[in-house]
Amino acid sequence: MAAEALYNYKIKCPFCETTFETTRMRPSAVRVKEQQSDFGNIFEGECPYLYAITVCPNCSFAARNSDFEKIRVSAEAKIMSASKQLRVSTKPKPDIFKLGPSTPEVAVKRFELAIAFYKMRYVMEMGVLANMYLHLVWLWRMAGNKEKELLAIAQAAQVYEEYLAKAYTLPESLGEPGVIYLIGELYRLQGKLKEARRLFESGLGSKELRDYPKIAEMIRDKIAEIKADMEKNPQTA
Repeated sequence: MAAEALYNYKIKCPFCETTFETTRMRPSAVRVKEQQSDFGNIFEGECPYLYAITVCPNCSFAARNSDFEKIRVSAEAKIMSASKQLRVSTKPKPDIFKLGPSTPEVAVKRFELAIAFYKMRYVMEMGVLANMYLHLVWLWRMAGNKEKELLAIAQAAQVYEEYLAKAYTLPESLGEPGVIYLIGELYRLQGKLKEARRLFESGLGSKELRDYPKIAEMIRDKIAEIKADMEKNPQTA
């Protein structure tokens, strides 16, 4: 399965102009087995999250596959400066450049590097940044590292709250109710039931709720679940 699902793609770094190969996963090989409550997927066979970031082995520039070749170099002075410094650095680079099957731990390093570069962008879309932080949650969950998963959940919740407060537009697939639901679920996964319930209830008050009946149902289910948990454990109420 892995050999059929993966392939090496030749690409040119926009910052140092090095041509290299990176391993990617064929879209046709993606098989979703189950969706989790925070929209993370469990897959049959290879997981596309492991191959979603491209990293240049020469200057270490990293970005989502869909962004890597589209970035406007002339507008990204901070990234160009960092790229030049990393190019001449004698410090050993992390083992994230190898081809072939990957692991959640390696994918985390790639995402963290991409996030660092993304924060240097001239124009930073909070929704993209928030989504990358959410991928860290899913990857640590795949790795079975509960401690780091919880840290990533707290981080993702914070970034999504900033996104909700500042964004002019939200993902069409989620809308305001979906983003509120996700933040509430991230709080619930941390055991912060009061905060989660407050967010879920605010989601029910969204003017867009009627356009997202599935999200509305998910919010109501979570409110009922939290209410039951609070009744069983009064100290959490």
